[in-house]
Amino acid sequence: MGLTDAQARDEEHERQHLAETVRLLTTELERFATSIGNSASAIQAQKEQMWAAWRDMDGAEKANVRVEVNTSVALAEHAVRARRRIQRLLASPYFGRVDFHPRGEANASAHYIGVHNLTDPSTQEIVVHDWRAPVSSLYYDFESGDAHFDAPQGTIHGEITGKRQYKIRDGHLEYMFESALNIGDDVLQRELSQSADDKMKNIVATIQREQNAVIRNETAKVLILQGVAGSGKTSIALHRVAFLLYRFKDTLSSENVMILSPNKVFGDYIANVLPELGEEQVAEIDFGTIADKFLAKVTEYETFSDQVTNLLEHVDDAAAERMRYKATPEFVTDLATWIDARAKEDFTPSEIEQRNERLSTSWVAATFEDSPTLPLFTRLDLLTNSAIHQLKRKALDRSGKWTAADTASVRKQVRAMFPHKDALALYKAFYSDPARREFFKPLGRKKIEYADVFPLIYTMIKTSRQENYGRILHLVVDEMQDYTPIQYAVLRELFSCRMTILGDSNQSVNPFSSSTPSTIHSIFPEADLLELRKSYRSTTEITDFAQHISRNDKIVPIERHGLPPQIINCVDNDDEVSRILTLVEQHRRSTHRSLGIICKTMNQARALRRTLSEAGVDLTFLDYDSTEFAAGKVITTAHISKGLEFDCVIVPDVDDGNYANDMDRSMLYIACTRAMHELHLTHHGPVSRFLRFADEPSNTGGQPRRSRRDP
Repeated sequence: MGLTDAQARDEEHERQHLAETVRLLTTELERFATSIGNSASAIQAQKEQMWAAWRDMDGAEKANVRVEVNTSVALAEHAVRARRRIQRLLASPYFGRVDFHPRGEANASAHYIGVHNLTDPSTQEIVVHDWRAPVSSLYYDFESGDAHFDAPQGTIHGEITGKRQYKIRDGHLEYMFESALNIGDDVLQRELSQSADDKMKNIVATIQREQNAVIRNETAKVLILQGVAGSGKTSIALHRVAFLLYRFKDTLSSENVMILSPNKVFGDYIANVLPELGEEQVAEIDFGTIADKFLAKVTEYETFSDQVTNLLEHVDDAAAERMRYKATPEFVTDLATWIDARAKEDFTPSEIEQRNERLSTSWVAATFEDSPTLPLFTRLDLLTNSAIHQLKRKALDRSGKWTAADTASVRKQVRAMFPHKDALALYKAFYSDPARREFFKPLGRKKIEYADVFPLIYTMIKTSRQENYGRILHLVVDEMQDYTPIQYAVLRELFSCRMTILGDSNQSVNPFSSSTPSTIHSIFPEADLLELRKSYRSTTEITDFAQHISRNDKIVPIERHGLPPQIINCVDNDDEVSRILTLVEQHRRSTHRSLGIICKTMNQARALRRTLSEAGVDLTFLDYDSTEFAAGKVITTAHISKGLEFDCVIVPDVDDGNYANDMDRSMLYIACTRAMHELHLTHHGPVSRFLRFADEPSNTGGQPRRSRRDP
């Protein structure tokens, strides 16, 4: 159907506005390029002048020249950042427009919204509003009609008279939609139907109302975000960081933000989002790094990946019980209470004697009690140092001498007053109680289970002074369900800052030690609890399929249809490999870009990769040592794939022997929910009990396709 005359005129007006905006951006780009060139020349001239006259300058002159050079460098760096923003805007200056008529004013104004702010230097008028600006919230939070936004001068009330969405690529308008209701459906459907990108991208053009509420939450000291698979929770958390950096630019910078990621592959996968939004990349950390920092010189330990790998190969019931015991809030309380009681119950003051000089038992007791708020081993060190000082002074006052052996003797006497030589010994003593004895089992003389790693670190933090992350003002914690309450207690000790904690309790890789939002809330009782229920990643058919594996009645899938998932029953292993090769070839001939082959265990992924490589398939293998995400065809495990997404996913070996217990169910759910458009599962032998629903007669409509090869 053709455009009406009014629509045609309106579209032509929009194209002219875009052309004018692009011209302004081009002019600004040239201006900044000139400015940067001039700054570089000026800095070089200043340096040459400084070195030529350096010997003749006094201290004040040298300091003044340094200030001038540093100021010039700072101005040049600002120009470089501004040029980078202009370059980003040139490709797509804006993605939306909201027409708002404030109460008491004669007319409505059109506000164009983009990734960055753009001001016309000749008029100082804002041509494009940053998506984080107060007025931009109108675009995300309201439909047509009454609306308001919070500005520096107060709340502005009025009426939205129009909303519009644009798709602009390389400075050209591809399409636009009137959007009187939600940001939705047309642009969102187009974006969701696209192939997966190499890495996670920003979603400013399609942020939904419930997501915007999370992003613009300024008040929560700790925000716990439960989001279903495909809800965009990680992207939303990163956009929240970008918003807070914009909102509190005077007190918060990228250097004050840190992301705790599940692994380095995921960290690399999300690395582009903040730079796309005009912010510097932020520091990353993981629990493995924290563990190594504390335990490298204390004890060997099982890693989280080791724990998961061992559980996937074989579930040890006793080990599982130890994990469950150490994965409760009550365990944190019991351990903390027990540690606090050691100073009173286990410290036995006694007289200290050295070089015929004595410090009485009462002096020792009083000195120890002088610092009741300090960690236990810190108190013992203070007592030791005070005793050494007193005895050394007495010895020297009577013309005696004091040697290193005397100092060592005093230290030994003080240490003898407390039965535990260090935090590791103290932690082991916690299990001397017969009721707890069965819950501690070393993996060797100098190695502990992963379940003991963070209880030990917590013991170290509570009993001696430790360096914390004081410069960090905001911590983002992803995959919250995989961390235990004791790990959150450690974070609380190390990071005294605001936090955004996010994850999905349906996607735990270890059901024996997973945490729910309410469990995490017990460690952070002041936290705000929010929930994202809409799932945007997968087609309706894939989402429905995954729901049969692990039910989540709160999930609300976005209506986007595609092929039903396919379960392929093969004759034997060779036939299964052949079918996988066929699926890989089908993918190569399709319009889809990314393919994920997701196995249960690392050994299975390694073996299948070797087989497929021998057949000529070029795959990127992601394991626990990988540091970068690669586009194209990837083979990995469900554990490593968490947080990633692919156009097409193949899940091999879905037989009942491979996917049989609760942990397997979780891995199967994670694997299936990585798929955006197509999902294929292969097996030889009886299909997993978690997939038998596909054969039930009640499954109608978009039921999974069953494919079978007879011998």
